[in-house]
Amino acid sequence: MEQNYYTHRYSITAADMDTRYRMTANAVLLYYQDCWARYMSCLNMAAFDMVHKNRMWVISEFSASWEPQDAFWSQEVEVKVWNSEVTGLRLYADFLISKPDGTPLSHGYGCWTLLDIESHRPAAISELGVENLRLKEGERHAKNRIPAGQTVLSEIEHRVNPINLDFNGHVNNRTYLNIAMQSAFSYQLSAESRSLRLQSLTIRWLHESFLGDTLICRLWQTEQEDAYLHVISKDDAAVAQIYSVLTERTDQAIIDTEAPRL
Repeated sequence: MEQNYYTHRYSITAADMDTRYRMTANAVLLYYQDCWARYMSCLNMAAFDMVHKNRMWVISEFSASWEPQDAFWSQEVEVKVWNSEVTGLRLYADFLISKPDGTPLSHGYGCWTLLDIESHRPAAISELGVENLRLKEGERHAKNRIPAGQTVLSEIEHRVNPINLDFNGHVNNRTYLNIAMQSAFSYQLSAESRSLRLQSLTIRWLHESFLGDTLICRLWQTEQEDAYLHVISKDDAAVAQIYSVLTERTDQAIIDTEAPRL
């Protein structure tokens, strides 16, 4: 581990690939969170460290962009993470996912908040000692604007089950992305839309959900062509927003001819 970075290598498993054997957006979120947790463990600030201080980490926003290159099932990817900015109650941690040869695949950041376990009120990041976070200087993160939806394209209902929960007892944040993908991209299976690929993704987690809750996910078309908004709600209150932008694939020859190899 370098002083201001942490790097870990992952193999793309069958659970982390889409219908074309490519690494999914959910896998990118998973690898980022796992790699950052490993880094924070090295700094003695991981979830199991913070619980002894009556604190827990909560991710409130995730933003990622994808390069034209893809990673396939059974290939390895290298994930690099670093803590980049502290603004009062927020810690930003950036990431870069690349192939072992250095070819970039995806990059972005997550915004983390430190909560008091009992009150669930935010705690100051400064109580950890900013110097202990090993910040990479010079990083700044502008607030992402998520546009409003214009037309509802689809709607699904999801009842939270035990598989959806994390170690804090509330819905795992990747579950919201999975729910969105169920309602959102089923149309990509059509011949016309299979040439589209994910260009960028922004997720905001607004409220917690628990076992037995009923979640409603609506997919909205936005003003921008090939840009969509998922709003996941509980009791008519939004608990998560997911804004995605698609683009035309530039690797059609690979799509049609390349198969995964072990």
